[in-house]
Amino acid sequence: MSYLRSTPPTVDRISTLPDSVICHILSFLPTKEAAATTILSKKWNRNPLWLSLLTLDFDQQNFADFASFRHFVYSVMLMRNITLPIRSFLLKCGNSSDFNRHDVNRFIQAVVQRGIQNLNLHMFTATSHCFKLPQCVLNCNSLTVLKLKWLRIQHFSKVNFPLLKTLHLEDIRFFLRHPIYLQKFLHGCPVLEDLQIQDILLFDYECGEFNGLLKLVKANIFNSTMWNIPFSWVCNAKFLCNRPYGCQVPAFLNLTNLKIIFGSTTNDWLGKWKWMTEVLQNSPKLQNLTIHERKIYEIGNDDWVDPSIVPKCLSSELRTCSLIGYVGMKREFQFAEYILKNAKALHTMKISASDVDLSIKHQMLMKLSLCPRGSTTCKLSFD
Repeated sequence: MSYLRSTPPTVDRISTLPDSVICHILSFLPTKEAAATTILSKKWNRNPLWLSLLTLDFDQQNFADFASFRHFVYSVMLMRNITLPIRSFLLKCGNSSDFNRHDVNRFIQAVVQRGIQNLNLHMFTATSHCFKLPQCVLNCNSLTVLKLKWLRIQHFSKVNFPLLKTLHLEDIRFFLRHPIYLQKFLHGCPVLEDLQIQDILLFDYECGEFNGLLKLVKANIFNSTMWNIPFSWVCNAKFLCNRPYGCQVPAFLNLTNLKIIFGSTTNDWLGKWKWMTEVLQNSPKLQNLTIHERKIYEIGNDDWVDPSIVPKCLSSELRTCSLIGYVGMKREFQFAEYILKNAKALHTMKISASDVDLSIKHQMLMKLSLCPRGSTTCKLSFD
């Protein structure tokens, strides 16, 4: 007797999920893709859950031109329940000749009125610096995350972000390129925890002391201009990545993780490494240190002189030290030797010399391996 095996009916398991779970899944998609999911199920077509999402993600690159992009954004806004809040709004646009800043202003004003918490605005091209951040954003007291790229900020008297915890500014132009305006902007962020600043054009004028970022946990500062954020502005951070230009060193009482990036303009080697020991002296809780060399110049023949006082972090706290872009210059080696000799709790000393010939790299490793070590458990990693 033969038995015929029947194929089990196809079950739409996704549609059986609770609406709240489906909405959560759709919230990770760009809004255009979320709208396209209506073809997957008759139920989803009758009840378009994507219109109930609290997260909207619009990217002009997914459209033929700004006109079709604008039409889609307006359509979504009109179809949504006007009483439904918008918690997260990502808007990327500005890469076409028909770009209309008035439409973009309306989009931003609409989400601000609906209690926006996470706002991400990205204008694609340099010409978009002419797009000015609407004033309504600067007084949006519901924001917890604000990320801005390729915008101009000007003519503001007050910034009010009482709940803002994350602020990322990239390629931002203030109307007057004076550090006091960035300082004034940050002053309106009393509970900020995560600060990222990249390529803000400012001129090096003297500005007042500022230590208003009392809740700061993480700061990532990278300016390619000759003016950088004073260390005193971010002295409360636990995690810090910075590209310094001879910054004065305050007390970093909370700092546990530090990454310093030295660019090609840093050619005062002796002064640079002495400056680094000052950073160590002022960072008593430092556990992880990374120094990244972008380009190496060594001026003069002076030997490194060990500081008379070993920093507290070397005596008891430092666990890892990484030197990236290492080429074995004299004072560079002397600094590595100093760390190895004095870091009592060091677990790993990592040397990265990717641009060095293999035979020279082997000589560097042999030389460093002969250095005395203050920690009996320290491992030397070389790549």
